[in-house]
Amino acid sequence: MINRLIDRLSYRLIETSPRHRMTSRTATDEPQSKLGLGEDEEDNDNLNDEYAMAMEDDDDDDDDDASSSSSSFSPLVSHEDYKERGNGLYRTKDYRGAIAQYTLAIETARSETEEEEISADDRLVTLSFLATYYGNRASAFNMILRYSDAIGDCDAAVMADPSYGKAHFRKAKIQITLGDLDGAKRSYSLGMVRDPNDSKIIKEKDEVETLKRRMDLAEGLLGKRGPSSSSSAVGGGRGGSSGAAAGRKDAAQALRQVELVVSSCPAWDEAKLVKGEALVRLGRYDDAYKITTQLLRTGGSSSELIFLRAQCLFGQGNLDDATKHLRQILSGDPDNAAAAAMLRGLRAVGRKKGEADNAYKGKRFPESVTLYGEALDLCPPDGSAAYRAKLHFNRASANANLRKHEEVISDCTKAIGLDEGYFKAYMRRASSNLLIGEAENCKKALRDYQSALDIASTEEQKKDLKKKVQLAQVQLKRAGRKDFYKIIGVSRDATEAEIKKSYRKMALKWHPDRHASSTEQDKKKAEEIFRDANLAYEVLSDPEKKSRYDQGVDEQDLDNPHAQPGGGHGMHGGHSHGGMGGVDPEMLFNMFMQQQGGGSRRGGAGQSFQFG
Repeated sequence: MINRLIDRLSYRLIETSPRHRMTSRTATDEPQSKLGLGEDEEDNDNLNDEYAMAMEDDDDDDDDDASSSSSSFSPLVSHEDYKERGNGLYRTKDYRGAIAQYTLAIETARSETEEEEISADDRLVTLSFLATYYGNRASAFNMILRYSDAIGDCDAAVMADPSYGKAHFRKAKIQITLGDLDGAKRSYSLGMVRDPNDSKIIKEKDEVETLKRRMDLAEGLLGKRGPSSSSSAVGGGRGGSSGAAAGRKDAAQALRQVELVVSSCPAWDEAKLVKGEALVRLGRYDDAYKITTQLLRTGGSSSELIFLRAQCLFGQGNLDDATKHLRQILSGDPDNAAAAAMLRGLRAVGRKKGEADNAYKGKRFPESVTLYGEALDLCPPDGSAAYRAKLHFNRASANANLRKHEEVISDCTKAIGLDEGYFKAYMRRASSNLLIGEAENCKKALRDYQSALDIASTEEQKKDLKKKVQLAQVQLKRAGRKDFYKIIGVSRDATEAEIKKSYRKMALKWHPDRHASSTEQDKKKAEEIFRDANLAYEVLSDPEKKSRYDQGVDEQDLDNPHAQPGGGHGMHGGHSHGGMGGVDPEMLFNMFMQQQGGGSRRGGAGQSFQFG
């Protein structure tokens, strides 16, 4: 018996060693199951130290008969004592320590049943105890997610004592956790043999059938069961806007069903995959991606899991990593049709985007606009929101270089619709609205800057945005006044050459000499337009004045280098010296025509300049 006790203590050391602990599915000792101890596990808050119990006084046993046989030796610790210690450790959530104590209880009880001198009745009693110890250890294994060990102990408990029905019910609950719903139903049926009318157990068994129906419904809604629905390789949606709406509705219902299943079956990987697919159908790629990460960490490596992760990556706009995952699937499963189809589609989109990017970098902006449009056509309508948002923004950037600001605004609006947190798209749209310059456009730009400010991630971005907001507010205030860019018919991002060309055209058209024979009303109108055009050109052709005008300095203060936006006059105060309009329009026009090689209004020998 002494050797047997030593063997038991050695077993405990093995059970609690770091190497043995690594066999657990997870490194944490926190409970993950709602299963507790059975009714047969009594409280014992006065556990003795194991070594103290082993150190009993022998009362000078040297006088005892040294020839006593080893079969008469009583163990220092009984199996019931080990069980009580295990219960105490279980209550303190030291599940590994509890497992070690229950193991000692099992070994001790099993050894007793193997002794030749034990009576049949005593053996049955010990086997009954043994079944309890297996049941308790199964609970502890379950709490540290060692489900296969827990199920094995439940089976051992029934073998030790076939009347121990509680082991069947405990096994059923573990099988539910794992998603083995058919196995759980069988375990409940076996446990109900002795008491088929237990209302609580009947209800639990019915709940298993409900879970099974929920799972079947979720898979059916996602098209994973039956021929009624087909999903696209990328997003899984049905064609057409009404089909897409119906697909989202089905996905939302599937998600509700499978979430109830996962809450009851937290270790069922298949249910988690179905949840991930429902999230992908709803465009919740980040949430679905987290599920795939969890499954990979717990040892998942199926093609279905890798494919779902590829869908998530593409949905997040990461085409390169998505294609890597698809190639990984095909390296092990060359006949995987879904992965092959998705890979072909992504490669086609990627190639077209690469061509568009190269055209943009080469400043071939009209070509890049066309190529980005072709890439958008190749993108599937579902499952690619983030990537399509990028393509829309890139096309907007190309159109911005072409100064097609209405097109820029349209593409940025689409990009934001696909990705509400697209900071650059808000900034680009605001800029184009300000370049258009109407009062309503200025208001829209201010709203975009506010949206960008809400999602800005750095202090530098916030500081820059506050300056842009101030300038937009100044431009909005000026929107009801004279706009020099509008007067000569150019955009706010017009080049110097475009400003000169437009001014020349207007000056020639509205020069007073051209309207000498017109009515007094038409003459007055021509003089006003001619004067405004010259005033606008005087500002926009002077880099310093143009810069101050763009910054929001009032018209009458543009000659003052210390003037501030919005009417401030700096250290000098007051209006500028001479203000605007100090140059005679006729003189400015003659100066301009001389610079352009067209001569003044009067020829060099007094000849009158004739307009064509």
